[in-house]
Amino acid sequence: MKVLITGGMGVIGAETSRKFVREGHRPVVFARHRDESLIGDIIDKIDFEQGDVLDLPRILQAIKKHQVTHVVHAAAFVGVVSAANPALSIQVNVMGLVNVLEAARALNVRRVVFTSAKGVYGPVTGEYGAPTWKPMSEDLPARPKRIYDSAKFMGENVCTYYNDNLGIETVSLRFASTYGPGKTARHGPMAVMSHIVENNKDSALGIYLATVADKVKSRLYNIGTGVGVTLRDFERVIKKHIPNAQMEIGGGLNFYGFPYPATGVYDISRAREELGYKPQFDLERGIADYLAALKQMKAAA
Repeated sequence: MKVLITGGMGVIGAETSRKFVREGHRPVVFARHRDESLIGDIIDKIDFEQGDVLDLPRILQAIKKHQVTHVVHAAAFVGVVSAANPALSIQVNVMGLVNVLEAARALNVRRVVFTSAKGVYGPVTGEYGAPTWKPMSEDLPARPKRIYDSAKFMGENVCTYYNDNLGIETVSLRFASTYGPGKTARHGPMAVMSHIVENNKDSALGIYLATVADKVKSRLYNIGTGVGVTLRDFERVIKKHIPNAQMEIGGGLNFYGFPYPATGVYDISRAREELGYKPQFDLERGIADYLAALKQMKAAA
């Protein structure tokens, strides 16, 4: 197989590129700009193609040139800028995906894996919110509120249409909260946990498994640890590694500042059973890995 990763130099895309390299693949990284800050350690193990997901001829060219068989679509217009530019958000996050699917259909790509988001669930209320935190399954109705999350939900539905009617196998993955190198700069205020630490390895694992699986039974999977954590948990673990860290965490659960409760816990049993997905990074290991990655990046700078 030959995989092309759109947005492969972004936060989740970079770790996904690294995961494919570790598994013996040479991925094609498709991105608007060449930014090696998150993938400098594997830059000689990938093929880079510069291009925009709004440029269908360029996507077609890249897929044809490298004889791509699978596409991971991780490119997105994210963060506060998405909310401030709803038209561009829809253009990039929906029509960019449509371009990828059209290119895949034209060139007989076997599977497209779409990176969605937890925000498609919208307000987390009732038994799924505090204090019971019942894990949310993929069958829970989606009620997105933000334009970014609405575009992601639209993308899931577009993928389902192409899968059911146009012969392109698609899989959509909803990710729980991610944190890792580069997220503060690229996701702004939404990267709350990255303001405490600057790991997306479990997300990358989910993407990898959804891409390489011989068959996928479902069209949609939750990807995360399946365990809820709080900012107090982050504080506790970080101070194990950095005893002198100065941290101030206020009360309440709405650390995203949304006008509705947005935090919840994922039910990941479908991904476990159908993809063989098993999260490898709990909070303790995730933060330790993150800090090690920061040291490595600093040494390479």
